[in-house]
Amino acid sequence: MVYRRSGLPHYYVAVPTRTGSCKRSTGSADKGTAKAIERMLHDLGPQGKRAWDLLDAVREDRLGLGALFDAWRMNGLDGLRARLADADLSEHIPGWLAWLADRVQPESVDHYRAHVRTLIPEGRPFSRSAFTAPAVAQWLATRTSLVAKRTRSATASRRRGDPPARPVTGSTKRRYFAAIQSFATYLVEIGVLATNPLRDVKAPPPNPPRCEFLELPDVLRVVEGATPPFRAVFALAYGAGLEVSAILALVESDINPRPREVRARGRKAWTRDRIARVADWAWPIIETHWRSVLPGERLFRGVDRWEAGDYHRERLRLLGLPHHRLHDSRHHRAVRMVRAGMPLELVARQLGHRDVVMVAKVYGRFVPTSQERDRWESIAAALDEEKWGRRGALDGAGNEKALEPSDPSACEDDSRGGTRTHDPGIMSAVL
Repeated sequence: MVYRRSGLPHYYVAVPTRTGSCKRSTGSADKGTAKAIERMLHDLGPQGKRAWDLLDAVREDRLGLGALFDAWRMNGLDGLRARLADADLSEHIPGWLAWLADRVQPESVDHYRAHVRTLIPEGRPFSRSAFTAPAVAQWLATRTSLVAKRTRSATASRRRGDPPARPVTGSTKRRYFAAIQSFATYLVEIGVLATNPLRDVKAPPPNPPRCEFLELPDVLRVVEGATPPFRAVFALAYGAGLEVSAILALVESDINPRPREVRARGRKAWTRDRIARVADWAWPIIETHWRSVLPGERLFRGVDRWEAGDYHRERLRLLGLPHHRLHDSRHHRAVRMVRAGMPLELVARQLGHRDVVMVAKVYGRFVPTSQERDRWESIAAALDEEKWGRRGALDGAGNEKALEPSDPSACEDDSRGGTRTHDPGIMSAVL
């Protein structure tokens, strides 16, 4: 029996369940339609097909009577069952972000969420059946970067003539891939997915090593002409090889003036938390700014990475220098160290790399030449002569010569009770 509730336009019906019945709205104000829905419920109920899975879905509000009626009328109940069994993956994103919290840095959590949301937009369902290897591969192939999102304003982006969107690079696509791979791993762990669909998706190739840098005269033009506090920001970037996030996180106590060192608390990896030595040319600029802040105060309070990047880009433009990112300033410090012959392990430690592999790959071409090695060998030889003396070396060689037997045919006792003959002919045959 269909009926209306006081003040409500839609008709209601009793939906049969395994344990009785429940009242649900038909979603229709037409009595004929409501009667047809009631006949459907009789057909699916205990006297008919006993479709408890569908009726329970209505009782649990996972399925509306209107959607059930449309599928029943079009003879599409099997397809409806398949859709009901298909989980909505968007519901698991909050749980995944909480799962990520103790696995990656907070900034990485934000990036992962932004990347995954380009595949699974917020507020829209994303079915488990749509999460396939071909779908992910196509999504990766069509990634673009919105320039306006990477700057402080879309107006500034348009004023510089930047395009509104462009394909992302291989390394950026790898970050998208890492984010969706993490989400898939979480879904497998909680049992929403039986297998990881990304196992059949090949990770995008990385970009070739990037090494865009300025020589010291141009660096000084960029840094010394900047206004505070950006002058000190750029001095730390070029003169210590620090990344922007580590620079902006510095506090007064992170500066150690006696050895001219900075405690950089980078967050990308554990190796980014390191002690960095400041180049001599950059130290007076950093020290001047450091003395202007209060104890315990942040060095660059109120400055964000976008503002620093925009100001750096504007400085390069005004000076007519080639465009490169503020993050590329690290390359100047690294190249300067490698050219000076500093061990690659120390260069890696200065930059916060885990080992020398990346340093060798990016900066190996700047390793000193053979002529410079010859100069170092001459210095090493002079130190050897000063320490050991030429005569001492010759005496050592003479002593070793004196220990050799004078008669090549002489024999000496063998450790096994026999004899060993020093015959040049025999020895040459053995060798």
